[in-house]
Amino acid sequence: MERVNMISGFERIYMNIDTVDWKGKPIKLQRVPVLKNKISGKIWHEPEEVAKAELRQLAETVGVEPRQLPLLLLFSAQPGPFQSGFLHNKYKLNKMLFYQWKELEATGLGEAFNHDEFEAGKKGPIPKHLYEDLAALKAKGLIEVSGGPKERKTLTAELTAKGTMAANCLWNSAPPQYREISTKVKTRIFPLNPNTIMERVHKDFPEYRKIYEELDKE
Repeated sequence: MERVNMISGFERIYMNIDTVDWKGKPIKLQRVPVLKNKISGKIWHEPEEVAKAELRQLAETVGVEPRQLPLLLLFSAQPGPFQSGFLHNKYKLNKMLFYQWKELEATGLGEAFNHDEFEAGKKGPIPKHLYEDLAALKAKGLIEVSGGPKERKTLTAELTAKGTMAANCLWNSAPPQYREISTKVKTRIFPLNPNTIMERVHKDFPEYRKIYEELDKE
C-alpha cells in the first residue's frame, strides 16, 4: 500500500481489493484508492473508486485507455434497426458522448465512468479530446476513420474486425447500466438531424451554450 495524501480523520492509500463483478465472478482490483481511519485503522472503500478501478482494468484487457471506453460502448450499441459498429457525423458523436455521461451522472455513475472533458462552444458541448481518442483507436487498428476537418467531409468511423472483437469483449463485460444507457442514447440521437439535436441539447443544457447557433457540418 502506498500513502498518497491526508484527509481529515483519514488518510488516502492504495490497496488491492478482492471483489466480484456484476456477474458474480471473482476479480482482483489493483491499486484502488481507499480511505483509512488514522485512529482505528479501518478501511472505507469508496464505491465510485471501486467502480472506476473495475472499468480501468476492463480497459486494460482490451488495450485502450479508460477514457476511450465510452466510445467503444457507443460503437457496440445498436441504435434500433440501424447498424451497430458504426458512427457517423461528429456533431452526433459529440452529443452521444455528452448525453451518455449525463445519463450516467443521473444514476450516480457519472464520475465512476472515465469520460472526456466537455467544453461549451458555438455548437454546444464538445468533447475536448475526441479526435485524439479516435486517432488512438485507429492507430491500434480498432477502427477506420474517414472525413473530419482536414478532409472537409462528414466524419465516419467504423469498427475493424479487431475492433469488433475488442468492443464485444468490453460490451459483454461492462455492467448493464453502461450498456443500457449507451444503447438508449445512441438510439435516441443516431437517426436525428443536427438541427433537431442542437435544439434539444440547447433546451436541456443551456449552460453549454456559447453563441449556440452554428451547426456542426463534420
